[in-house]
Amino acid sequence: MHEKIIILVSLTFIAFVFMCRRSQSKNPVAPAKFAHLIGWQKIFGLIAIILALMIIMNPDFLALGLMGDTAFFDLLVVALSVQMLLYVQRVWRGLCLAWTKSSRWLRVPSPGLRYTLALFTVVIGSVTTSVQKVVHRIIS
Repeated sequence: MHEKIIILVSLTFIAFVFMCRRSQSKNPVAPAKFAHLIGWQKIFGLIAIILALMIIMNPDFLALGLMGDTAFFDLLVVALSVQMLLYVQRVWRGLCLAWTKSSRWLRVPSPGLRYTLALFTVVIGSVTTSVQKVVHRIIS
């Protein structure tokens, strides 16, 4: 338990140092550390770091002596980020597949079929009115 408190205090101290350094250097020319990350990568990276910290707090990893190895932490964050990205991609593909199957089940026509139906509706309507005019002339 004592080791967990030391780890939390050291992580808090490191975060405080980074915050102070960021506020002291207001240089707009310096690039941001996470500027190369886009969109969901930032969120997944943050979640992966939090999950990695929770995993590292496990006493089994402390017993193995893996706490001092930063490569272990980096690989753990990358692995968790990739795993979350794969889950999101799988869910997205499942939703797209469900959308297409439901639209087929509801018999939603394609845009080409809609255009053809609209064109044939106009053609059939004009042919019908022409036939009715011819029939009325013949009858009267």
